[in-house]
Amino acid sequence: MKICLSVNSSPWSRFKGGGQIAVHFLASALTDLGHEVHVIYSKQPGEKVEASANYHIHWVRHFNVATINLNIFSFGLKAWRLTRKYKFDVFHGNAEEACLFRWVCSKTTIQVFTSHAPFIPKTGILKALLSPVFFLKNVNFYLLRQAAANADHLIAFSEFSRGLISNGLGEASLGCIQVVSPGIDPSWFKVDRNSDSCEGIIFWGRLEDEKGVPELLAAMELVQKHRGPTCLNLIGEGNQEIVYRNQVKKLGLNVNFLGWKLPEEIQKLASRSELGVFPSRIESFGLAVAEAQAANLPVVCTEAGALTEIVEKGVTGRVVPPQSPEELAEAILDALENKKRSDKMAQLGRERAKKRFSWEIAAKNTAEIYKKVF
Repeated sequence: MKICLSVNSSPWSRFKGGGQIAVHFLASALTDLGHEVHVIYSKQPGEKVEASANYHIHWVRHFNVATINLNIFSFGLKAWRLTRKYKFDVFHGNAEEACLFRWVCSKTTIQVFTSHAPFIPKTGILKALLSPVFFLKNVNFYLLRQAAANADHLIAFSEFSRGLISNGLGEASLGCIQVVSPGIDPSWFKVDRNSDSCEGIIFWGRLEDEKGVPELLAAMELVQKHRGPTCLNLIGEGNQEIVYRNQVKKLGLNVNFLGWKLPEEIQKLASRSELGVFPSRIESFGLAVAEAQAANLPVVCTEAGALTEIVEKGVTGRVVPPQSPEELAEAILDALENKKRSDKMAQLGRERAKKRFSWEIAAKNTAEIYKKVF
């Protein structure tokens, strides 16, 4: 089959997330299966990208506008041009960038959509205009909903995400939604971690409130009161970083803001850490948690969204309610003070991750969906 995927930004951008990484590995695995795969990525003017892939890459302009994703136009135009040159069997979008694909692509091209979003509105754009203030604050979610509604088939990374999609599009959409667990970069399974020489806590992800960073810092204050200075390494960037730095200074915490890091750099830090803590308020999947388990790192996370589908409470990790610094601190202290139990959970978590998070399996399942719809 000739397949074209799309996603905002790219896996080589400083501001990449789980969606960009997932598209890259899916495209690579589909290519390995013998399909002709093209991917549309976006980059800002002047952005230098050293991209390497076994599939075809097409670049469009990335518009860095917070209120409305103008990428729908650059992606739409590129899709219109590509579909006439290559005659794709499948167009597979991953966010609001695919909003216009139904109208610019050939009618014979199958539309597939994977939702990575934590929220999908229940109404379309026209009804949303009746509440203009709310619409303007959430316009990108409505564009994403339109992209999903236009698709012939929908893919979710978790049962939680499947529920979010059906809640937004209506129960009638359930028959068109299939759960396909994503894979993990195989290099995470090669992390060599010796718990006897590990120290400190690590977090990686966007530095935003929805990732639970405020609760993590509040919990670290309680941990510090109990066991003295405890190092926390925060890896990532975000709009709230200055706020968090001020909070750390005010609380007198031992926190290192390490900024954006390459996967191999995160893996090296994870191999030296006692514990990974991921206190998200909502997660449609939770890639960082799955990566931590693959790296044989003990995990503390919240029961937000799909995280309980990755971590079994008390078996492969410690799970607490979201937005509860007190319970988060208790779980962190328990993990640090009971290392043998933590290591046993981590080992079981890695074993389960090996069986669940394979891009080869994900690509085969995705290709079956293409064939079924086609």
